[in-house]
Amino acid sequence: MRISVKIENIIKKIIAAHPTSTLSVGVSYRKELSWQTYGNRTCLNEGKLPNYEIGSLTKVFTAFYFIKLFQKKVVTSQTKINEIISSLPEKEYPTISDLLMHRSGYGYLTPLKLNDFIKIIKHKGTRQYNPYESNMCSNCVENVLIHKKINTRHRYVYSNFGYAVLGLIISRLEANIYENCMNSFLKDKLELTGTNFGMANLLPGYFRNRNYGNWQWDNCENNVGKAAGGLKSNIIDMLKFSNKLFMEPVFQERPESFSLMGMVREKEGLWLKVGQTGTQLSIMVIDINNSASAVVLINCLSKHCISLANELIQEAIKE
Repeated sequence: MRISVKIENIIKKIIAAHPTSTLSVGVSYRKELSWQTYGNRTCLNEGKLPNYEIGSLTKVFTAFYFIKLFQKKVVTSQTKINEIISSLPEKEYPTISDLLMHRSGYGYLTPLKLNDFIKIIKHKGTRQYNPYESNMCSNCVENVLIHKKINTRHRYVYSNFGYAVLGLIISRLEANIYENCMNSFLKDKLELTGTNFGMANLLPGYFRNRNYGNWQWDNCENNVGKAAGGLKSNIIDMLKFSNKLFMEPVFQERPESFSLMGMVREKEGLWLKVGQTGTQLSIMVIDINNSASAVVLINCLSKHCISLANELIQEAIKE
């Protein structure tokens, strides 16, 4: 991986501002992977790479699970929620496509209630406290689906709850809890060994150089909220996953299908996804035209990470 002067300066700026953090960066170009880790705790437990909370990049894994279900014709993008969750009352429901693309009608704050906001205040924000820790277990999600009225106009509104619903759909289709389904998918289909919902090799998050630990997820019977942001991963696995994405025939033939993955098009052929928890940040950029990707993982919050990812991918395709 070639590090230009500009990239080096961005990295130095990040590490200088966040000396307790660990920054992992990498690129995949024409199936070749390269990476580097900087800062504190660059390796853990006999040289194993550190794991990070990848936050909403989990949604890309959940979405890719559905791409594979579409290919097997288990469901289609136009399948509606109540076609899978038969216990729901008769009313209008969004499709799987609506959920994937944040056009389901479920709001940004769903399913948060007054008690959740009180907990956020009590914990002095969400740096240490996960506001979705226990309110997106499968029974809670189904209860919201039963009772909540939604806007059927389906305009774009970012929704963690929408991805919890997708987690519930996976669980019902596979007759297993979401976490088990995703763990099998990661291991058997994607061949990723370091991506999971566990705490092994996981870095704590830092804010203003103070250790805030990690977000917790309630160990209920089936916490489908994890489909929105519960995964942990390392730089190698994230690069391998990005490699699988841009080599997937559906994206080669129809790059606009990346929008089904919840990714945002920065410009022609360039797709971006950002993941964040209370104190950790993850960036993935995919250049479908040049078969290239860049990943940035850090256990703090830095405004320079998106520009770093973009510089990494531009430098990669120059080589």
